[in-house]
Amino acid sequence: TSYTKDHAAIRVIQSRDFILQNLILEKFFFGIYLQKSNNGIIRNNHLRGDAKNEFGSGNGIHLWYAQNLLIENNEIERARDGIYFEFADSSIIRNNYSHHNIRYGLHFMFSNHDVYENNTFEQNGAGVAVMFSKHIDMHRNTFINNWGASSYGLLLKEINDAEISENKFIKNTIGINVEGTNRINYRRNEFRENGWALKIRGAIYTNVFTENNFLYN
Repeated sequence: TSYTKDHAAIRVIQSRDFILQNLILEKFFFGIYLQKSNNGIIRNNHLRGDAKNEFGSGNGIHLWYAQNLLIENNEIERARDGIYFEFADSSIIRNNYSHHNIRYGLHFMFSNHDVYENNTFEQNGAGVAVMFSKHIDMHRNTFINNWGASSYGLLLKEINDAEISENKFIKNTIGINVEGTNRINYRRNEFRENGWALKIRGAIYTNVFTENNFLYN
């Protein structure tokens, strides 16, 4: 643990064409840390941190300035953020299970043209935070039991041009919390037993809701 350096179990810097797979990482500060690295695969890993609070912990899979990545079939637990993206573009994130993390199951900012599908985000401080990004596809993900005074399944803040379809939002304080979004299509999502299914704030333009299903919210 360090408040000045981002110690990591595995750090990849300015690299291309790499594969990180079938790894078990435990009691890390940061688990896998990618910096200015492209065209890689992170697959079939189990990352189990030892995070006690947000300020003294790092992220499970952390990407900074990275492109063209495939992140699939990983389990991440007890980190600060299970998966964190910043300036990470044109990547696919699928079939991951991110649970019991201190802050977010998935957190990304300034990351464009990414696809998130068939992931499960369960019992995190909050499920997923999507901020200041565009051209995002989120399909068939499950957001479940992200519950607390300021928790939600999915936060969208300053997002443009996104497709959000066939996701399940189950037993979250807020299913989707929306603030400042343009040209978002919500299609065939299921909202079940949330405190609020949707909470929509200001600066929302050309958001379209089609064939969504609301049960016991």
